[in-house]
Amino acid sequence: MELKFTAPSTPGLHRVVGPENSRLEVLELFVLNLSPGEAQIIELEGSEASLVCIEGKQRAQSANSDYILLPGDGLYVPRGQTVRIEGGTEPSRLVMAAAEAWSDTEFIYADYGAAYREKEIHGRYNYTREITNLLTRSDRASRIVTGITSGQDGAWTSWPPHHHSDTLEEIYFYFDIPANGFGIHVGMLMDGTEQAEIVRSGDAVIIPNGYHPTVASPGARMKYVFFLGAKGREEDRRASSEDHPFYR
Repeated sequence: MELKFTAPSTPGLHRVVGPENSRLEVLELFVLNLSPGEAQIIELEGSEASLVCIEGKQRAQSANSDYILLPGDGLYVPRGQTVRIEGGTEPSRLVMAAAEAWSDTEFIYADYGAAYREKEIHGRYNYTREITNLLTRSDRASRIVTGITSGQDGAWTSWPPHHHSDTLEEIYFYFDIPANGFGIHVGMLMDGTEQAEIVRSGDAVIIPNGYHPTVASPGARMKYVFFLGAKGREEDRRASSEDHPFYR
């Protein structure tokens, strides 16, 4: 079963993974690579989108809004909106999750610096990590929740293993892992299937269900954008996770 999908590095907007080519039910993942000065129009009809700048600088413009996105900044785009993304003077990269929306909402801009100052610390010992929330469960959106996780050198994240299989699916998009380092993403699905994926910057791993701890090689740390997508009811977006009974 394919869990890992590598994003293209060529210029343009690329669909990486979604329900059509994976076990995902609601989320789609895109990567936008822009050369200096290039632009891309993104039109949303019945879907909402959560955008995160991970490299360079972009300008995001809609009919009534104008935002500058730097690395780590996030932008939530409501359904029915069109946004123009323009690159700066250097190559840039943006990762975007989209999902069918239930209601009309407003744009939400998340400044990474401000969000990082309010970061959450999860875990302890060699599984401590920082969670920077960009689109939270309390923000007004239909399905998507977004943030950035940063682990420690050679350490675990998403530990103890946890799952939210009935309510939320998830995608991890890995970035800023050094070229001489890598991570291992462990998938422990609810049907008993266990699978490990070696991941590097530019890899996306889907979590349709099950437990999903990760660990970094020495000299590297896990860093990824996480996108959660509510599967069914609107209440699913605010559902909590359940730790593995063996590792509580």
